Amino acid sequence: MQDRKSIIVENFKFVGSGKFKEGLRFFAPNCKTHNPYMNVSIEGLTDAMVAASKDPSMQSPNAEFKVQQILADGDFVAAYTTLLSNRSQPGEGGLRQIHLFRFKGDKIVEYWDVTQQIMPNMPNAGGAF
Repeated sequence: MQDRKSIIVENFKFVGSGKFKEGLRFFAPNCKTHNPYMNVSIEGLTDAMVAASKDPSMQSPNAEFKVQQILADGDFVAAYTTLLSNRSQPGEGGLRQIHLFRFKGDKIVEYWDVTQQIMPNMPNAGGAF
């Protein structure tokens, strides 16, 4: 069985390069998703990501997706990621997310995500990072 952390790293390589559909191979066909804004399957969530990536208002040639941290404990893997609107000016905004994956064998069978928007001039002097 492949190491679960490495499965998540591989999945995020596809996400970071805009190859969202390729990452579906890591998910069980009946994977449960818990995104509170979408009542869809993992395929539906992936379709939404593909659509967002094609939206001109969402495109930025200087954007950067980065995996900050991955932790594993038994059947669960947690990942902290950031999506910066502009990699050269991280204070301009973007998203940071916590992803939680539950595995059965080497397939993801359940997925949660929590997203926080990074805004310019956030009150915390230490910044988002």
